[in-house]
Amino acid sequence: MLADPYDAILLDLDGVLYRWPEPIDGAADAVQALRDAGKRIAFVTNNSSRTPAQVAERLASVGVDAKPEEVVTSALATATLLAERGVGSAFVVGEEGLLEALGVAGIRVVDASAEADVVVVGFDRGADYMKLKDASVLVERGVPLVASNADPSFPAPGGESWPGSGALLAAIETTTGARGEVLGKPEPPLFERALSSAAGGRPLVVGDRLDTDIAGAERLGWDSALVLTGAAHREDVERSEWKPTFIIDDLSGLV
Repeated sequence: MLADPYDAILLDLDGVLYRWPEPIDGAADAVQALRDAGKRIAFVTNNSSRTPAQVAERLASVGVDAKPEEVVTSALATATLLAERGVGSAFVVGEEGLLEALGVAGIRVVDASAEADVVVVGFDRGADYMKLKDASVLVERGVPLVASNADPSFPAPGGESWPGSGALLAAIETTTGARGEVLGKPEPPLFERALSSAAGGRPLVVGDRLDTDIAGAERLGWDSALVLTGAAHREDVERSEWKPTFIIDDLSGLV
């Protein structure tokens, strides 16, 4: 089994386990086979909008058995790192997943009229001009800018691309000239949080995107497997600076 040498399997979601709302054939069976082989699983997503419980429910709806404590989102990685830095308050462009993670980490979410230690940007379908304006004004005043991830687009139902958190971040960066610190894929904090969630050991990162999943693994010196059920195609690897350890047609290639 290709996964034999690894203790922890860090699985991306969209394009690996499902193409929402449809499950990817064989993915749920492959996850169960990995569990049966004694592998520890972490489900890793750059999407900051959902809580771990909501992500676990979504996975269950496509037949993948997942516990909330196995789910690691960019919101969790962001909240954990900010709390470690002693951040006490944040102005947030984001949805429930990010708001909950910050609250659990002891970080108060404040409005633009209050003192904020940091501006945090995530995926936010309710973001409007006033919220982006308020965030920009705070950043112009010197408040640090942090993003849960910088994905420019969000894979929507029907194959459409909607503006992602990176698009919202870009609006603030363009307005202020500041550059946000990104904590999700391909940066290390999310991967490190996921490996810790899976109790450590030797990791294998599994994903469908070269510029996030595979790039992040390579930066950390970890092995990776690119699945061809999502964003990337085999020919894309030849053009990319990021090279996966393995290329597999789908998740069953691990088992």
